[in-house]
Amino acid sequence: MAALLVSHLPSLALSAAYPADAPLHADEEVAPPQRPRQFWWALGEVTAINLAVWTFDRFVLQKEWARVSLDTWGTNLRNGFVWDKDDFTTNQFAHPYHGAAYFNAARDHGFGYWGAAGFTLLGSLQWELFAEHKLPSFNDLINTTVGGWAQGEAIYRLSSMLLDQRDTGTRRIAREVTAGMLNPVRGFNRVVRGDAWRSAPTPEAWQPPVFASLARSGYLNIDAGKTLNQFFAELDLRYGDALRFPVEAPFDAFSMGVQFTSGEGRLISRAEVKGALAMLPLENGGNERILLGAFQHFDFNDTQAYELGGQSLGAGLVYRYLTREGRELRLSLHLRGLVLAGISSEYAELIGRDYDYGPGLGLHVEVSYGRWPWEYLKFDAGTTWIHSLNGADGNHLAHEGTLLLDVPLFANVGIGASFTFFERNSFFRDYDTVSRSIPQVRVFLSVH
Repeated sequence: MAALLVSHLPSLALSAAYPADAPLHADEEVAPPQRPRQFWWALGEVTAINLAVWTFDRFVLQKEWARVSLDTWGTNLRNGFVWDKDDFTTNQFAHPYHGAAYFNAARDHGFGYWGAAGFTLLGSLQWELFAEHKLPSFNDLINTTVGGWAQGEAIYRLSSMLLDQRDTGTRRIAREVTAGMLNPVRGFNRVVRGDAWRSAPTPEAWQPPVFASLARSGYLNIDAGKTLNQFFAELDLRYGDALRFPVEAPFDAFSMGVQFTSGEGRLISRAEVKGALAMLPLENGGNERILLGAFQHFDFNDTQAYELGGQSLGAGLVYRYLTREGRELRLSLHLRGLVLAGISSEYAELIGRDYDYGPGLGLHVEVSYGRWPWEYLKFDAGTTWIHSLNGADGNHLAHEGTLLLDVPLFANVGIGASFTFFERNSFFRDYDTVSRSIPQVRVFLSVH
């Protein structure tokens, strides 16, 4: 996706620049052209998404669980929700992506973040109650809904950034195809409506004040009981910057990251989204800024050494000090309330999984020094507590810390290394306490 963004967005070479800071509150607010809210079209498309996926599963893949009837619906409604036993990647990554489709159906029919959030819940309920010949799942409902909000809004904004409705020819085709690949629901609608080739003003809100991409690739060593040497590649995106530009709507500023590895037996081993929902300025004087904000987090870590991921909402205190040379020191402290998280568990296999489910709390601190968006030196650490509601009864306490050095080599290329330490202490009611320590070392080249 980085190559697509770079090749089709020459006008967004904002990542290389360090523009003047904007005021935290804009003096004037220009309302961009916005599609009117279309409730019935949004509801119809959410339902159509479920019908299309169910039809494919039932008649093409011949899935037994897709053989539903009125009796199935009655059973689901009478018996209610249970916990399912699907694998970690399906539950923690694929279901949120499915929820993002519902979310973008509503976003493309004129709804904002909060309105689209409701349609995501509705779409998930439809699927759980009426599309499967098995009881609806608590974890699927939560992951699809809350995870769909985070993935959905990030996908919607990135696809908006790719579009230029005044462009023509092959550039217009490239933009529309790339945006459609990233956001299939929106791409389909633009073709049906004729927006994909119609000339029209491009809303200013579709372009962030700043955007940056970062790619790292190199060697990764992780202790998964045995030493696992492999190659990795990761992509991080920074959309907007809450410490320099006002956050007037959810996800006006967010970061998004994904990691690919060669030795884990799965395409994606890490993914995360962190979006600002609202920000309150506390200090805005001279070269210092302090803000208090509300954030949404989506986290996914699935390696041979450990699994940890979930949906969370929380508050964060962020600070920035800008030097005369344009370098900056940033600090942030986040307190998260985990709506639902999955974490590795040695005894969850008794119910057919290798991870426990439950709510919890998390505390995370981050310190970095560099020139935005390049962080030359960065340290982040966090502690997460999870109470098991399904799996092996008990509590999990996970600690994670990373020290990263990424120094300029030439132009926008850097060289660096990082060390990550992950520790899990699991305290079970009926079993022995389990402690696991997992170090990771990375050496890489970076492109900013």
